[in-house]
Order: sequence, then C-alpha cells, then structure tokens
Amino acid sequence: MISLILPIVLQILVVQFIFPIIHKDFHVIGDFQNSVLIVIIFIVFNFFARKLIVILTLGVGALIFFLTLGIAGLVLNAGILIGMKHLFPQMLSVPGFAEAFLGGICLAIANYLGGK
Repeated sequence: MISLILPIVLQILVVQFIFPIIHKDFHVIGDFQNSVLIVIIFIVFNFFARKLIVILTLGVGALIFFLTLGIAGLVLNAGILIGMKHLFPQMLSVPGFAEAFLGGICLAIANYLGGK
C-alpha cells in the first residue's frame, strides 16, 4: 500500500513546490485539493497514453522508448502537462514546452524515487 501512496505524495510535493521554482507562472491554481487532482489525472493520462502508444504501434512504441533512453517518455510527459493545461485551464498554468519538459522530468524522478 505504501508503494502506491508514496509516489503520489512525492508528485504532489513536486507540483506544489518544484513547479513554481522552474518558472513563476508554472503552478497549480487553487488549493491543495487541485494539486492532488492534477497528479491523479496526470498519472491516469500517462498510463493510458503509454499503453495506447504501445498498442497502436504494435510494440514498436516500447522499442522507441528504449532506444531513445526514455527521452520519448519525457516528451510524452511534457505533452500530457500541456494537454492538461488546455483541458483544465482553471487548475493548471504551464507557460511553455520547456517548463513542461522540466516538470515532466521532476514528476518522473518523484515517481521513480517513490517506487524504490
């Protein structure tokens, strides 16, 4: 149970405290509940996007993630963050792709550290 909760808690901390360090306009609008909701939505979108890519490319998508040493996954994370900005403009402010890419890196590190 702790292995499921710890990555989520670490990602919430990243959203709350690291995103504003990356850029002053990169933050969750509102209170703590919005941060929790953004992280949960990010995890769900990321899970389904990765599975969809592997299914639609007949496994070649997994090979692309491996061959690019995970950079394709980080670009996917950035794309998901930018997509969430458009889906939930009242909850998330993302200034641009570079900031979303750095935010995706931070979320991936938090997920990795929480899973160990």
